[in-house]
Amino acid sequence: MAIGDRLRNAMTLWGAPGCINTGKCLMTAGEKGLDIKTASFDPGSSEVQSMSPLGIGPIVRHVDYVVVGHVAIMSYFDDKGFGPSLIIRNGVVRSAQYQWSHYAMDVVQENMDNNDVLEKCFSELNKHLQNRSPAMRGDFICGEFSLADIHWAACANMLIIQGKSNLVEKHGEISEWWRNVQAHPSTSKESLHPFTCLPTKQDVDSNTLRDITLNVG
Repeated sequence: MAIGDRLRNAMTLWGAPGCINTGKCLMTAGEKGLDIKTASFDPGSSEVQSMSPLGIGPIVRHVDYVVVGHVAIMSYFDDKGFGPSLIIRNGVVRSAQYQWSHYAMDVVQENMDNNDVLEKCFSELNKHLQNRSPAMRGDFICGEFSLADIHWAACANMLIIQGKSNLVEKHGEISEWWRNVQAHPSTSKESLHPFTCLPTKQDVDSNTLRDITLNVG
């Protein structure tokens, strides 16, 4: 059995198209060149309860190993996938990566309906992109593509789906960053742009998750 066949059969992600954290997991899988079969997350189902008794999602099952929660899943994919790590090696820049990841998780995601807070968050990101230190030279939040970009991209994608594209479009540096995210090829060397793995408006409206099929032909 080829490695792609094994991964395709082994990795299943339970999530929802309208869930930002599910989007992060899918984008990470695309970046790392992993085949993923998707399934709907139903906290009341016996299958989900057997894997996540506290009802936390998303969930990934890899053969007999279960990973619960998007942060754990992103870390797991980063380790099991292909290409360079998404965790920046430079300690100072790595701390900035985690800082901007937490801004996305703890502030943006918690205030998706609060336009004042969102405006402040995106204004701060725009300032950061405009005034990055020499250690962070590059096209992305911390220079090189990292977990921080996935956290923010999943949030921005859902805001655009919800009709709030102005948060991206009216900030020049963020608009450029967004174009770079969309054009960024998978560093796993797969012929894929990880951005395309994020749920679309059509996916959300139809409540449909798309599998990621890379290594199975």
